[in-house]
Amino acid sequence: MNTPPAAPSDVVARYFAAIDAEDFDTLRQVLHPDVALTACGSRPRQGSEAVLDLFAKIFERFPVHSDRPTRLICDGGTVVAEIHFEGRSATGTDVTFEAVDVFDVVDGRIVRLTQWLDSAHLERQLSSPEP
Repeated sequence: MNTPPAAPSDVVARYFAAIDAEDFDTLRQVLHPDVALTACGSRPRQGSEAVLDLFAKIFERFPVHSDRPTRLICDGGTVVAEIHFEGRSATGTDVTFEAVDVFDVVDGRIVRLTQWLDSAHLERQLSSPEP
């Protein structure tokens, strides 16, 4: 007997826990091999390894990071997550911003992810940190 796939909100919760822990094994489990990612300020990525490569580069740029979902809106296999991000860049600059991620989950895996944030606000924080 096969176990039914996890609820989309549970998949998204596993994703965020794995992002914060930089747990690439769990990310491989929750991302579909052909996942599509569109993120502000970045070219689209196709496939889990391309997405994981991007995440590795982001973790290098922000070695201290926390993506805290503050609200989830679920509709079938789609989950919208409002997120509060806090982190520190590799150069020691503290940053915070709000973001929205939209996940499409099929059979317990993320098949599509879009990430929305004010990238100009982020870059302002990185280029001229507030005292």
